[in-house]
Amino acid sequence: MAKNIFLRDRQIEPEEILLDKKAASKLETPLNNGWLFIILIAAFSLFILLLGRAFWLQIQQGDFYEDRAGKNSVRLYRNKSPRGIIYDRNSKILADNVMNFNLFVIPADIPKKEKTDNWVEALARALQKNKTEISDFFKTLNRETTEPVLLVSDLPKDVLIDLEAQLIKIPAVFISEEAERNYIEGPLFSHLLGYTGKVSSNDLKTDSYYSILDYIGKDGLELQYENELRGTPGKLAVMVDSNNNVLKTLVAEEPKTGNNLILNADKDLERLLTGVLNEKIIETNSTGAAAVVLNPKTGEVLSLVSLPNFDNNIFNSSLDDKAYQAIIKDKRKPFFNRAVSGAYSSGSTIKPFIAAAALNENVVSPDYKVDDTLGYITIKNQYDPDITYIFHDWKAHGFVDIRKAIAVSANVYFYVIGGGYGNIKGLGIEKIEKYLKMFGFGLFLGIDLPAESSGLVPNPAWKKSAKNEAWYTGDTYNVSIGQGDVLVTPLQLAAAISAVANDGILYKPKVVSKITDAGNNTIKEFKPEIIRDINIDKEKIKIVKEGMRKAVTEGSAYLLNDLPIKVAGKTGTAQVTNTFRKTNAWFVGFAPYDNPEIAIAIVIEGAGEGSTAAVPVAKQVFEWYYNKNYDKLNK
Repeated sequence: MAKNIFLRDRQIEPEEILLDKKAASKLETPLNNGWLFIILIAAFSLFILLLGRAFWLQIQQGDFYEDRAGKNSVRLYRNKSPRGIIYDRNSKILADNVMNFNLFVIPADIPKKEKTDNWVEALARALQKNKTEISDFFKTLNRETTEPVLLVSDLPKDVLIDLEAQLIKIPAVFISEEAERNYIEGPLFSHLLGYTGKVSSNDLKTDSYYSILDYIGKDGLELQYENELRGTPGKLAVMVDSNNNVLKTLVAEEPKTGNNLILNADKDLERLLTGVLNEKIIETNSTGAAAVVLNPKTGEVLSLVSLPNFDNNIFNSSLDDKAYQAIIKDKRKPFFNRAVSGAYSSGSTIKPFIAAAALNENVVSPDYKVDDTLGYITIKNQYDPDITYIFHDWKAHGFVDIRKAIAVSANVYFYVIGGGYGNIKGLGIEKIEKYLKMFGFGLFLGIDLPAESSGLVPNPAWKKSAKNEAWYTGDTYNVSIGQGDVLVTPLQLAAAISAVANDGILYKPKVVSKITDAGNNTIKEFKPEIIRDINIDKEKIKIVKEGMRKAVTEGSAYLLNDLPIKVAGKTGTAQVTNTFRKTNAWFVGFAPYDNPEIAIAIVIEGAGEGSTAAVPVAKQVFEWYYNKNYDKLNK
């Protein structure tokens, strides 16, 4: 009895049941054979169905879906590279890049025929533009090309957000983020930096680097250093479905940023000189002006200004046609770089070089005095003695030696030493041409900017060819005072006066100091480059410098005499028309007088006297230099 109670109360483990066949049989539920047959039939039917579907898709419809899969693909397009950054000499950024979102269209993917209108309407609605505007753009497209075409650049944020949501329903268009050129100071450096613009058909033919969507340097440093600045393009992956709807855009290969340029130019000086010149243009009702500032010890271009200028940012994206046409039609020619390409009569700024030549050729001694008490000289026509020509000075100066002649700009003195008079033989045009070319006139200096003008040093052969006229002594007289046919650029005058300042070395003007890569590692550094060592005795050049210093202490540039540094200079007033009513105002000079570090040439068109128009501009530049170098100059 006790045993039975024990069995009832003891817990039975599962394995004990499984070991007991009789107990285990009570837990099993046998499956009906009919249900098993149904399951097998269903599984077999499903297998046959899937097999048939696979056969249908892969065999019967294989070509269709292969073609559709081919259209549902990833396409690779060129992704333009950011251009290198341009810095001034103090590492201040002058040109960089900003990232913008642009909308592109693939013409070959645009829906055909009756669906085209729907596409145009949908796109116009997404862009918040007039349907006609999109339709007109559509008509310009080559519907066969698969290369993207820029439709809208720099998408506004509100349009971008709405557009991204709708693009999946608009075939053939996609958004890409791209680098766009940005000129920090706008017009301030427009002639120095230049600008970029869309590639031309000729660009595409001559250089396989470019694609139809690329921008290329068109002027200034952007053109001159295009190969350094442009970088290496990357690849953009555009994923489209079978209906040519863009599903996603990805950067498949990162573009490589172009190299950087470090300039010799000073941003602060450029701003100052531009502002002062603009004020003078307004004050004198001038048509334009130019100035070049160099380091006479190296040829470094510290500043280069041409006015009027223009905003080079207008070329960076979709060009504002109205703004462009306004610049093109402006009679003052804002695109014209007067500093490098402008060829002007030099006026009296040529006289220091004529003086240096006369001294070197021993035409006169430094202390020889020419009689300028009448304020003119007369000569007979070499073919008809009854004809007499009068060559005027701007005033009678009495007896003048070479230093005073430079200081007071005595025309008669330079007539005599240039073309000869009385017992003075004069240099003659051949020697004048020789020495002027020594100083770089009539030649290309090789500045690293495009469209440099060589100017003109006339001679008998040139006059015969250009005018079919003989050369007269009067022609030599005119060249000797910078009038007549002699033409110079502001750049040439700045380089030539630098050669006087440094005792006879003509340097090649250089805008760029060095080239660096994206990591600011120096790739190339430009050292001072000598064009020639001018073959003139340094003592003779010293006398010319003394005359230029005298022009400041008691001559036509006297306005500069109260500066805290010693300055040497020469003014010029160059005739523009035969009426003598309109003259260009010139100034050339350098400082400090005993150890020159800055040389300048300034021209202001139609502004009158150099002493009243150009000298005040130069004065502010010299003051800027003094303030910037105060500690060094006052040691």
